[in-house]
Amino acid sequence: MIVFDINGAMVKFDEQRDNYNTIRKIFLEYAQEASEEFKKYCNENLTTLRRLNDKYLVYAEKLVDEAVKKGVEILVSYNVIVVDFNIFKEKYCEKYFDFKIIFNNALKEKNSMKDKRNVSKLFDIKPLVDKLSRSLYRDCFNIHMAVIDALLEFGVKDVESYIDAESIKQSNALFNNYKDGFISKPDSAKIVQKIIMANPYRKDVYEYLVKEDGDFGREIERLTQYLGYDIRPYKEYLMDMYVQELVDNDTRDLDISREKLQKYAKYIGCENSLLYLTRIDAIYTFENV
Repeated sequence: MIVFDINGAMVKFDEQRDNYNTIRKIFLEYAQEASEEFKKYCNENLTTLRRLNDKYLVYAEKLVDEAVKKGVEILVSYNVIVVDFNIFKEKYCEKYFDFKIIFNNALKEKNSMKDKRNVSKLFDIKPLVDKLSRSLYRDCFNIHMAVIDALLEFGVKDVESYIDAESIKQSNALFNNYKDGFISKPDSAKIVQKIIMANPYRKDVYEYLVKEDGDFGREIERLTQYLGYDIRPYKEYLMDMYVQELVDNDTRDLDISREKLQKYAKYIGCENSLLYLTRIDAIYTFENV
């Protein structure tokens, strides 16, 4: 059992859910890597829509196939040994893929551009590259669901299923009511626990909790790392905003500003408070020159 204390809300992951999260995290991280690699390849080679051809589809499919191989490796590790690469891809994965459809639609659009009035769209390739990269991300990431489908079909009991649509709706409703202040304070820890356990994979939930409730013990940060997210950039954003707020309020008292900044850093669980103290020192020094 893995336990996180989120400001009094005890969030627990048993072995089955921990195994699911491990599988999900593998494909989450690979999807991020694969989509960035594809985007880089396009940015280096694809300068106009006219240059879009099947080699970009082949490149993307190779990246997806690597994810499929990871899926087969996981199945074998759970002793599901009668599903090979071809069976897994055709029977379990392809229903989750949409990259090829989006790519082929882009090719059709390219071939239909004979009117000179559309010439600007030929050179504005970035929106298409972003769209294809997002689609590739989804294809790679969604393979974790194909893995779960296969494991459950073969009766594996050591892993929990992925979050279903009803749980996501319930989590969203609870979170909306929590944000809107409809949940009384004595019940807040219980509700936060339900929000997270119904759907632990909403990053904006953790961002809200850090901002509104704090992360003194950095348990939210530890939980997000466990789930495959990094909340630290958001904490840095909050620190940037707080420094600006202190400067805008113009207290003219460096010691008070430093004390407030240190307290806020502790409140949200930001480890890099020294960086922001140095920044506010520099701002006050510059303004007093």
